[in-house]
Amino acid sequence: MPSLKRVHIVAAFVLLGVTAFLYSVIVTYQLLLGTGVAIASFVVAIFTYYGGTNRKTATRATIIVTLIYGVFTLQLPIAVIAACVVYLTVWLTGSDSPLDAPDTQVFPVESTATNESDYSE
Repeated sequence: MPSLKRVHIVAAFVLLGVTAFLYSVIVTYQLLLGTGVAIASFVVAIFTYYGGTNRKTATRATIIVTLIYGVFTLQLPIAVIAACVVYLTVWLTGSDSPLDAPDTQVFPVESTATNESDYSE
């Protein structure tokens, strides 16, 4: 069972997708654009639900969302370039980087355990 934080993030992405779709259909009358944003948001929600909120999952979701948005807005060549930039940026800032950069986290893990030696006088 995923954590409650992950479920809240997924719910937010699903709500964002539904809201974007309804807004684009009702207010701006652009069905294609609203469908693209909604599908992209649902893809991020699925990746977050099954993959967590780690760096690898966020990278994959970003690349796929960029390509989906490019297809629906008829800007696929630019979307492919943007996806390549995302991939290269993650590679350069990751643990296997030629720059020896430390691996980063999307949502840093905070320890809830207290260290008793910090409180001793």
